[in-house]
Amino acid sequence: MLAHDLGSLSVGSLLTTSTFTVKPADLTAHVESSFLGQVVGCGEEMLTTGSVSGGAPEPWGRLCPLPVVLGRVLSALAHSDPLRDVALTLRSISRVRRFGEMVVGEPLTAIATVRFRSGRVPNATHVTLAVEVHRESHHGRVGATALSFEVGLELRSAASAAVEARATAGAAAA
Repeated sequence: MLAHDLGSLSVGSLLTTSTFTVKPADLTAHVESSFLGQVVGCGEEMLTTGSVSGGAPEPWGRLCPLPVVLGRVLSALAHSDPLRDVALTLRSISRVRRFGEMVVGEPLTAIATVRFRSGRVPNATHVTLAVEVHRESHHGRVGATALSFEVGLELRSAASAAVEARATAGAAAA
């Protein structure tokens, strides 16, 4: 599949990621953003991102919260070959099923199947992907399924996304 040819993402196409992990820094960022989101309007000028952890990273535990894992999976998919040079917009996540807890540093891979594709909107393609996240297994085989979900994405080629951004910026300046 060519990255610049969004039409090549047909129903039934498979996308696979390289091995990825959830890092302690991902958990720290999640906790800090959650904390800052709760106190908006309550003296935010006094808060900095270092105020939560005291400047030194602290261990947050080994279990990964679902939003952190979903974020890492979507990031890994965005860096996979067919989507590498495409502007992605997340539209929905549904049918999330966990088959156990995932831990920090655990090697994971994701396999996504295109379930639905629509190119009705000019310069954009809407796809629904059925995603399965697998634990790493020995001898290069796919391991047990740790998580599955469906995600709706809007895809735009990088060139058309840049043109739209310039047009939006020009309209806002006028």
